[in-house]
Amino acid sequence: MKPEELERLRQHYDHTDLSGSIDRAGLDTDVDPNPMVTTSLRLPKDVLDWVREQAEDQHTKPTALIRQWIEERRGQTRDLEARLSRLEQAVFDRAAD
Repeated sequence: MKPEELERLRQHYDHTDLSGSIDRAGLDTDVDPNPMVTTSLRLPKDVLDWVREQAEDQHTKPTALIRQWIEERRGQTRDLEARLSRLEQAVFDRAAD
């Protein structure tokens, strides 16, 4: 922002009563409980090139495809944990008989 614009804004807010606007303001409680966040990922160039090709074939962005793969893997992990838990329970139930 240019210095002149900053000065104009400073003058405006230094001499403007905003109490009415503040009194009418409300708290926005519509908040995403699981917001998207950003992370950095280093990949070898040939791997990233391959991801880009896969994404182009699926008409999506590489980042969206990577996210999809991670979420799919996460779902498989949860399924595996549930299956293992049921198997352990069955083994323990038989051992108790």
